[in-house]
Amino acid sequence: MTEPTTTESNAAEPTTTESNAAEPSTTEPVTAAPAARPRRPAKPKADPTLAEAVDFARAALAEITDVSQIGAHLSVSAEADRLLTHRFAADKPGYRGWEWFVTVARAPRSKTVTVCELGLLPGEDALIAPEWVPWLERMNDEEKEAHRVEQAESGED
Repeated sequence: MTEPTTTESNAAEPTTTESNAAEPSTTEPVTAAPAARPRRPAKPKADPTLAEAVDFARAALAEITDVSQIGAHLSVSAEADRLLTHRFAADKPGYRGWEWFVTVARAPRSKTVTVCELGLLPGEDALIAPEWVPWLERMNDEEKEAHRVEQAESGED
């Protein structure tokens, strides 16, 4: 006995053929390709030439601030291949907990260290301003009432 079956062809429309139920199927099961595991970006390596450039980084900071405001070297971290950031304690009045940073780099096969950027960033213990809140939202009920009265009086004059 034959049964009609529908198969997909290369054309956009499905085609119908008749097959004998006693005959074995000639189509092989379709197996999905194994999913490719996403590659994690490799952790950048600390370049030894750049890691040793602590004095170079300190000298770069000395060009923008007084040497007495540059504290101890705190850390060095690799941002990318041949790109490192040195951090120094900031002994700057009013900036308790802040840190100086100097990002240095070098070209492939070069031993010349260059400064990419430098500046001052808040550390974990830094005192920073809270997120800004509009004035009308910061007022308590008494201040809001006084503001309404002031607005009403200025509108009557």
